Amino acid sequence: MGQDPVVIPAPGLRVLGLLGGVGCGKTTVARKLAAELPAEHLDADATVAELLRQPELGLVIEKEFGQGLRDAQGGLDRAALGALIFADEEARKRLEELLHPRVRQAFYQRLAAWEARPQATWVVLDVPLLLEGGLAQVCDWLLFIEAEDSLRCARACRRHGWDQATWRAREQAQWPLSKKREAADAILCNGSDPQRLALGLQELLPTIRALLPRPLRDRWPHWDQAPNPRSPS
Repeated sequence: MGQDPVVIPAPGLRVLGLLGGVGCGKTTVARKLAAELPAEHLDADATVAELLRQPELGLVIEKEFGQGLRDAQGGLDRAALGALIFADEEARKRLEELLHPRVRQAFYQRLAAWEARPQATWVVLDVPLLLEGGLAQVCDWLLFIEAEDSLRCARACRRHGWDQATWRAREQAQWPLSKKREAADAILCNGSDPQRLALGLQELLPTIRALLPRPLRDRWPHWDQAPNPRSPS
């Protein structure tokens, strides 16, 4: 008897987008999915941190917002910058106008590089402003991470050294949770029980693995163009 033919996955991308409020645990879930599938983890916070280390961007931000935003090592102080922009709506919008095109270009370049691999690649988008930035259109499937407000606040304050008012300001700068839930294809509970989270992920994996790869050009023709409308689930 002959051996069964080897099935080679079609090249392309399978992209999962994570939704949720501040402190819901998107990064925790992204890392678990990245290990399980396996997948590439596209982390917006890490990407922004890399961009803010670029001297050219630092000078642009200083010119826009003034001095006093450098840390002891001479780099941009993200905490000071965050405190400035979340206290001033217009300042936040100006910073987003500076940062978002650069972030989108960095995302696009990484997606294009991963798509160039000979086999299909899983990607998990861990992006706080996924819906607001139009990047949900790039995704094949959207997962909302559910957690109680009090738990999310405690997590975020512990991780970043914030107080409750800072957490609330960050939360209010994003779209309401109801809109994120409505956009999602599924909901995953990430409360205080790690076993429940693990079980919930295992229940979702068959659906996630059934997604078919698609080329980047069908999702997002070019980094400085709007992504194409997302196909219905």
